[in-house]
Amino acid sequence: MRANIDILSFAWEQLRSKWLVAIGLVLLHAVISSVIGSVGFGLGTLLLSGALSFGFNRTMVQLYRGQTPAFETYFDGFRQFLPTLILFLLVTAISVVATFFLIIPGIIAAVGLSQSFYVLQDRPELGAVEALKESWRLVWTQGRFWKVVGMGFLSLFVILLGALALGVGLFFAVPVVAVEGAGLYEELKGGHTIDFGA
Repeated sequence: MRANIDILSFAWEQLRSKWLVAIGLVLLHAVISSVIGSVGFGLGTLLLSGALSFGFNRTMVQLYRGQTPAFETYFDGFRQFLPTLILFLLVTAISVVATFFLIIPGIIAAVGLSQSFYVLQDRPELGAVEALKESWRLVWTQGRFWKVVGMGFLSLFVILLGALALGVGLFFAVPVVAVEGAGLYEELKGGHTIDFGA
């Protein structure tokens, strides 16, 4: 399994000719997420974040795999609306409840469930509950929990560097971190089996 820094380096290379696509997708996701967050005192976020996370993660996986995502791919989650809604509600509820008891269980839950939407966009036939279980398995197999945590710190470092570059660096830091996250998923599961016709 490749080191996290190698995943980051590969993500950067994959973006070499696709920066405009990646930046456009990140901005699109940020704008839409912000708009739905202002709808119905958070109801928009509750109902639509799952579908949007599904589509955004799918586009980032495509970029990591050397593909160029089509604009409409971002909205693929709406074809899986109920599973993405259930998954979002489950991930949120589990993380909140775990954090309520203690910070450490909250972190463990968040890390363990971090791959859920990557799993679901890759294998939508699994459904929400099985995607959660598969995420947990991927993270906890062979001590990979610490690999995921390490990637979190590496991503934070990249974002901070981008912010220090007069904020302009964030236009590059955020996309590379998003694609790097997709790369981590690829490493955890070993290979890919995506089916965009699902």
